[in-house]
Amino acid sequence: MIRGVVEGFYGRPYTAAERNIIISYLSMLDDPVYIYAPKNDPYHRLKWRQEYPHDSFEALSANIRKSRQTGVEFIFGISPWRFANGDAEFIIRKADKALSAGACGICVLFDDVPEKADPELAVRQIELAEKALTDLDCQVYICPSVYCVELMEVLSGEEYLHVLRNNLPEKWNLLWTGDAVISKELDSTSLVRAEELLGRQPVLWDNLLADDYTLRRIFLAGLVDRIPDSYSFLLNPSSCFPAALHAVYELLLASGVENCWPDELGHDRAAWKLLGEFHHLPWSAGMKVEELLGKMNSAVTDGASEGLMTDLKGISSTLDGFVEYIQDVQGGFDLMPYIMDVGKLIGWWTKVLLLPSLPQRVRELRYLMLERLPFEHPLAAYTATVVSNAQREE
Repeated sequence: MIRGVVEGFYGRPYTAAERNIIISYLSMLDDPVYIYAPKNDPYHRLKWRQEYPHDSFEALSANIRKSRQTGVEFIFGISPWRFANGDAEFIIRKADKALSAGACGICVLFDDVPEKADPELAVRQIELAEKALTDLDCQVYICPSVYCVELMEVLSGEEYLHVLRNNLPEKWNLLWTGDAVISKELDSTSLVRAEELLGRQPVLWDNLLADDYTLRRIFLAGLVDRIPDSYSFLLNPSSCFPAALHAVYELLLASGVENCWPDELGHDRAAWKLLGEFHHLPWSAGMKVEELLGKMNSAVTDGASEGLMTDLKGISSTLDGFVEYIQDVQGGFDLMPYIMDVGKLIGWWTKVLLLPSLPQRVRELRYLMLERLPFEHPLAAYTATVVSNAQREE
């Protein structure tokens, strides 16, 4: 079963140097794969018919060479946006060039297209892919327009998948994100259904730690128990490179690779662990922070304990230290908004909880969160709820 990364997010693609770092760590896995498919590389998607500029393709060629040197399969992605009949030649041209540079396979991506996911679209996609890829001696991956159960239901796409299942070459791989675009779980029942819908075992494309749909957040949760044993698994990480490299670290841990902390993430693992508690998953903070939030909620009404204030002071100190050494992290300044948001909110809560009465605490929370400089953040939303509840109790 393959394990690896699909660079498939919206946002700034990684630099060639960043990509090489990820490839180096992926080489610690068995059967590692890197799929190159960033949505905002114009020559991958919107300008996909055009050849890459010389310098851009030389950078990609360097990534391909790095992959071959380290035993990582580099899969070159092409997203034929608004393709038409006769466009197969453009895919052939790009695929031949990538394979000549040393790529191990081609991925054609039909996801997120502005077309109705009906049987007619499936037929057109199959015809395009077969004309372009049938004669190639390499791995082929296809991302369908309906790539999860959620989209099948929203787009009425079961007939689309039926046509795809019955007509694509059996040896081609199909990418699938699970029950939803961002699936809470990848459970066996769901994956059995996916096999029935696709007519083959899917290659899982996991968006759990991606964040292009929520720009003020990153996600740093672990992946242990996330990856199904008998399925190929590709992680689509953050466009924020330090968060992406942290995700690769979690992928390595979940795959049984030990002692794999990346030097590029710096030396302060405690700060990373703390940030990961606050920036955990789309649906929740980590367990320790959830517990902390409960204590903060109670403290608005009852007053803060000495232990809570000590905890808040320690969090502020750790985050301040993280900011001071951020230059030691590869691409570390991209982390600044996420660290500063948490640090600012913890500082505000510390100030509020030192006030002597409930009315004062509520007024100060309202001012800081809703009047002074309001902004969107999970902790801000949580604080607004606390304010509302406390007002009702006054």
